[in-house]
Amino acid sequence: HNPVAMGWQIGDRIAVASTRPRSQGTSQSFRITAFGSQNSVELSDPFLDAHDAQHFLGGGGSAALRAAEVVNLQRNVIISGDDFRHVPCDHNLPESIQGEQTSTLGCRCSSFRTECTVGLHTMHMHSGTHRVQNVRVEKCGQRGIEGKYCLHLHHMGSCPACLFRNNAVEFGMQRGLIVHGTHLSVSDANVFYDVRGAAMYVEDGNEMANTLQYNVAVCPWPHSHNVLHGCTVPGTSNGQADTALNVAGIYMLSPTTNLVGNRVAGHFNGMLVDAGTMGRG
Repeated sequence: HNPVAMGWQIGDRIAVASTRPRSQGTSQSFRITAFGSQNSVELSDPFLDAHDAQHFLGGGGSAALRAAEVVNLQRNVIISGDDFRHVPCDHNLPESIQGEQTSTLGCRCSSFRTECTVGLHTMHMHSGTHRVQNVRVEKCGQRGIEGKYCLHLHHMGSCPACLFRNNAVEFGMQRGLIVHGTHLSVSDANVFYDVRGAAMYVEDGNEMANTLQYNVAVCPWPHSHNVLHGCTVPGTSNGQADTALNVAGIYMLSPTTNLVGNRVAGHFNGMLVDAGTMGRG
C-alpha cells in the first residue's frame, strides 16, 4: 500500500505489532520521519522485537501475506481527559446486576475490588442515532464501574445508522468498543492499541446482526509480563472477557454478529464467543 495515498503524514504516530507466537512479543509505537521508495516508511526508533513479513502459498496455490499489523494512531479530532486516577470503593453503592458485584453509580466494593481506575467514558443510550468517525479516544474506561467504556452503544434497539468508523482507541482501562442491546450497527476500520480487557465486546447475547468489520486490535504487552500480564485487567464485571482467565481481543455473547476481516494481535485469545451463557437484557 502507498502510505501517502492512504493519508499518512510525516509526524504521524503508528504502532507495529509483534509477530512472536503465543502472545509473547512486545509491540512498539513510532513517529513517521520520512517516506522512501517502494512505499517504505522511515521511523523514529529502531525495532526492538520480531516484526516478520512473509509471503507464502495458501490453498490452491494462491499467494498470501502473513505480516505484522501496522496501525496509524493519529487523528485530527481527539477525545481525551485527565490521567487515570484510582478511587476507593464504596460499600453502600447498589449492585447493578445481581451477582456481578458492580454498580453504575460508582466504584462498588466487592470480593475482588477495593478501588477502581477511572478515565473518561462515552455512551449513547436508548434513542436517536450515533455516528463517530475519524476520532481518537484515549485515557478512557472506568475499571470496575459498570457501563463506563471508551465507545459504547447502550440499549439503542434497532439502529442501522449507528456507526463507529476509522477511530483510534488507545490507553483504555476497561474494554474498547461495546455494543449492548443494539442491533444492525456497524463498527468498521477502527484500531485499538493498549486497551485493557476485551477490545471489542458484544455484551448480552440478544444483539442481532451487528457488523464488526476490518477492525484491528493490538495488545502491545506479552502475556507473561510480570506486572501488566498482557492486556488483562482485574476487577471488571466479566472475568472471562477481561482477566487472565480468557482475555480476548473480540468477546461476544451473541453468535449472530457479522464478522468480516478483523485482525487481532498479541491477545491471549483472538476471539472468544461465549455463546450459551445467560444474557442480561
